[in-house]
Amino acid sequence: MKVMFGGFQWYGSPVAPGLPQSNLLNGEMFYSAGDFLDTLREMQIYCIRHPNDHGLDHALIYVFDGRDERPKFHHYLWKPHMGATMERVDYGQAVPDDFYARHAFEALMSQRKPVKVSTVVNAALKRVRGDMGADGTDDAHRAALRSAVAAFINTNPLVHSQRVDSLKNPHGGYTMVEHLGIYDKEPKWLK
Repeated sequence: MKVMFGGFQWYGSPVAPGLPQSNLLNGEMFYSAGDFLDTLREMQIYCIRHPNDHGLDHALIYVFDGRDERPKFHHYLWKPHMGATMERVDYGQAVPDDFYARHAFEALMSQRKPVKVSTVVNAALKRVRGDMGADGTDDAHRAALRSAVAAFINTNPLVHSQRVDSLKNPHGGYTMVEHLGIYDKEPKWLK
């Protein structure tokens, strides 16, 4: 919680149409903003010098900044034509176009810390009820919302989950879940 580090994931052109994250070329980690930005600049220069054969489609950039002794996370997209600029990633773009997934995602992103999956489902259920009114049963909605949260846990690398064993829970425990995007506030690392 007292250091900053970041990394790049360099991607080539998609292996197949519609699979933009399917061609990972390389990944690098940095513990210095200077080295980090120098590498970005070197890649920009390389792409300018080799406009037709650089082979790079985009880079995903991650920054973890704990210098204020609280967690901060930032996620950016960089493409060769962007020069030295980076675009902040919209976390909602990775969410399937599904009614329950959207409500589950909104409930997950409104949390301030890791919470139980049931807490996310209950918060999302309120949103579902607000949109649908009295249609359907709570059990059916909860089941669909749990499936959506499980899909996030299994497919989204920015969703972190941890199983917690508990003798008080009839199922033997519960799962804590969070999206790293909840820590994406006030990026100061570039200043």
